[in-house]
Amino acid sequence: GDPFLLTDMDKAIGRLLLAIDNGEPIVVYGDYDVDGVSATALMVQVLQKFTPRVARYIPNRFDEGYGVNSEAIQLLADSGAKLILTVDCGIRSPKEAALASSLGVDMIISDHHYPQGDLPPALAVICPKREGDAYPDQDLAGVGLAYKIAQALFARRKAGDWSADDWLDFVALGTVADVVPLHGENRVLVRRGINLIRQGKRVGLQALIRCSGRDPQRI
Repeated sequence: GDPFLLTDMDKAIGRLLLAIDNGEPIVVYGDYDVDGVSATALMVQVLQKFTPRVARYIPNRFDEGYGVNSEAIQLLADSGAKLILTVDCGIRSPKEAALASSLGVDMIISDHHYPQGDLPPALAVICPKREGDAYPDQDLAGVGLAYKIAQALFARRKAGDWSADDWLDFVALGTVADVVPLHGENRVLVRRGINLIRQGKRVGLQALIRCSGRDPQRI
């Protein structure tokens, strides 16, 4: 589907490109499960094709728990972050989004979970489960949504021969691990991603396959 059908995608891409052009530090704020880590890795690597000023933050499962927390927002603001892009989390963090805004940090939330109550007061909220969202496939995982952001970014600005499809191995990994329904777009993304995993181009995934004693060709 067209990534720009997602509510606020246009606004989010505009802000990311502004940060890239102005050399502003961007932080990708992920989650600690496989979907969140895959989405974070994808988003950081994609943004690195446009700017060196990108960092990642993944909360500690035991000390911080799930989602966006105020201490982390304060820490990132103090360290000079001007733009935080969440992947796989943030839709249920209105207090944290308000804190970021009060500290002069713009926040783009991308999350595939159902909203609860009011949407966070972020610069942009990308979520296919938002009320009235026009995107045809609501079942994307967090990494699937990160892939759509990458598609939109490369549509607006070229970076060599790179395309969002170069990260479909991460999309397959996070989508399967998050146990979202494997129909519609997810089925296509996973099938194409598994083919990419079999090619064995990514060192980290090769290492995981070796550790698990699997034959890459039979994944």
